[in-house]
Amino acid sequence: MINASAEKTAPVTVTRGLDTGFFSQKVDWLEGTFKKGTPVNLPTILSQNFVETKAFNGYTTANLYADKRVHMENFARPEMGKHIVWNGEACGLCPMGLIDLIKHLRAFGFSFTRIDLAVDLINCNIDPSRATEEIKNGDYKTSALQFPFWADAAGKGYTQYIGKKASEIYARIYDKAAEMGIEQDHTRVELVVRHGRANRAAQEISYGADFRGMVFSFINFEKWSEWNAAMAVPEIKLPKQQEIGNTEKWLLDACAPALARSILLSGNTEFYEKFKTAVMDKLVELSNKRPTVH
Repeated sequence: MINASAEKTAPVTVTRGLDTGFFSQKVDWLEGTFKKGTPVNLPTILSQNFVETKAFNGYTTANLYADKRVHMENFARPEMGKHIVWNGEACGLCPMGLIDLIKHLRAFGFSFTRIDLAVDLINCNIDPSRATEEIKNGDYKTSALQFPFWADAAGKGYTQYIGKKASEIYARIYDKAAEMGIEQDHTRVELVVRHGRANRAAQEISYGADFRGMVFSFINFEKWSEWNAAMAVPEIKLPKQQEIGNTEKWLLDACAPALARSILLSGNTEFYEKFKTAVMDKLVELSNKRPTVH
């Protein structure tokens, strides 16, 4: 049985003052996998009470815990690992600080697949529709190629996206006050990062990063003075994880095992050093575009 009343609430979001207002930051989504062969290791403070729920993303069984996190598994495909999701509600109900949770997960081999970073800018005069104007004028710097936006016909909400929702990284700038139904100068900037970038973001978060640095590195409006004042922090880059190609995959999956088997059967461990030397010689030869003289 779920006993939600027994759960503690998360610590207060980090809030800092600015010259023209103040901002707060928090993790608003956390997701990832304990891959096959990596034991699940979670802080004992997390709820142990759960009920079954509907699985998704190819997983076949799922448990919903009292703190709203979801554990999923596919017993027929153990290579998928054990997947855990903390959505926005679960992040808010987590009984420990999310930075400490991320540190714990990193220490025990958790592979992050998605992290949402939320930066709330209050009394900073950041109007989301101004982002649209800057984009139309070409006064922006980002790797994103598409910029969809949404506006409420009654003028009660506005969201400008930087990149598509399907992208590995994208941002959205929206009127948080309108979403909450209040009259206030309150804009939220959210950065959604997935896959290899999510692991890098987790690393930066565990080091105590100012989330604005990750936002600023992805989207910069060079002529928008209010934006630059609110984002006046050093950039924190989240580079795309380099993917291995088919040749590299073949070398790792076929050649490396064959080499290891040959060394094991022959007992000639010196051959490995000779092989490495031959590879480096060939690399020099290719770099110089001329044969190496032996």
